Amino acid sequence: MDRKPATNPLSTDSGWLALSSYGRSSYLPTEILLAIFGFLDFSKANLLNLSEGPWPLTQVCRRFRNIMLDYPLFWTHITLDPSYWKYCGNRLTRADLLVSAFVKRSKNLPLNVRFRWFNIEDGSADVREAILIFYNTCHRWKTADLDLQCATFYEMSPLIVGRLSQLETLKLSLNLPPNVRTNSLPEIDAFHLAPKLRSVSLEPTLYATKTVRLPWAQLTSLHAYHYNPTPNYHCLRLSPNLVECHIGAHGNLWLSPHGPYHTITLPHLKKLVVNGTAAFILALIHAPQTQVLHIQGTQTKNYSSISIEAVQHFIHGCATSLRDLALESDPLDYRVAEILFSTRALVRLNLTLTLPPGSSLFRDLLKWLSYRGIPEECLLPKLGHLTMSIYKPAEETGFDMAGVAKMLLTRSRAGRNKECQGDLAPLETFRCNVNSDRKMDWGLEKEAFIAALESVGFKRTR
Repeated sequence: MDRKPATNPLSTDSGWLALSSYGRSSYLPTEILLAIFGFLDFSKANLLNLSEGPWPLTQVCRRFRNIMLDYPLFWTHITLDPSYWKYCGNRLTRADLLVSAFVKRSKNLPLNVRFRWFNIEDGSADVREAILIFYNTCHRWKTADLDLQCATFYEMSPLIVGRLSQLETLKLSLNLPPNVRTNSLPEIDAFHLAPKLRSVSLEPTLYATKTVRLPWAQLTSLHAYHYNPTPNYHCLRLSPNLVECHIGAHGNLWLSPHGPYHTITLPHLKKLVVNGTAAFILALIHAPQTQVLHIQGTQTKNYSSISIEAVQHFIHGCATSLRDLALESDPLDYRVAEILFSTRALVRLNLTLTLPPGSSLFRDLLKWLSYRGIPEECLLPKLGHLTMSIYKPAEETGFDMAGVAKMLLTRSRAGRNKECQGDLAPLETFRCNVNSDRKMDWGLEKEAFIAALESVGFKRTR
């Protein structure tokens, strides 16, 4: 009688083949097993939980354990969340011993670390020792994602100052105690001596340029969200070498501290994503090499008009290089058409619009987008991908489905015409979402619209 294999945490019950030293795995080359293990994502597994991460593989069989111990790359993702330690029962070991063993098995390779802890008062002696061991690996950190209570960070930050020689990516979020203002926080200077740091993400609890001391001039990627646009302006002012930037704010610019504000030049910027009222500062940015510009979260009518004006000013400086544009306008503003006329190299466009009652502007926009025999007079001649999200008030009749269909047909046919090749690109994808205050029944008109698109090669999708 064959011997039954031992209980396997990677059984078919969890979607895995049952592999053990008594089964098929004994015939698989080590390279094959390594390739299989390589599909596992340990980046979010709490190392204090023995049922997550690489721990279970070491308990399957002797061969699995030897493989895991011989390849330290499996132990380079360290996620530490001590709150788990407080609520798990029947602990058979100490938190500091687990962290020490995990770190030892990574064998001095660069580490990708995540640290979550909000209740410093709950820490037992072994948890505090585990955190100390964790911080003492900071000279090996390659990426760091720190989501901490302020007191925890300020207590431990002296341990990492000047020791972040390998750090390339930082995500920092500090959770403030009640009734504490961000401007009253002591300066965080733990990261200013990080020669390889290139990417930084800061959560909205921070007034970045006042609270965090960073090597701003060497950053190439920045994610920063603030309560008002002013801190975003100063982040960009200090970061002239940015290649990718995501900024956001939800407060009113006019409630922010006043200038003087001067134009910021970002000569290397390729991608800019702006959320909310942070779009206000676009009028102060000159980035001639920008290829991707996404404006999000400006649907509020009080902000949309000012944002469109700022966007128009920004695009004027990068119109020849811009290839991908996402824009919102509530209501549809005539300056949107002016923006599109200036971006003739645009390949991808995503428009979110509210149709203004009684306006013919949307019909005009469709007419300008249509091909009418002369490529030079066609709006966005290189456009290959178009997405429209349209909000239609109940009383508005300006949404012209027939006009949309005609525009798509002329663009698709002209783009495949040999006489136009090189001057007018074929429209490859089109997505449209229409919302209204009332239920709308397109009926036969909708089916005719879809049939017309399918006749020239478009395929129906969800």
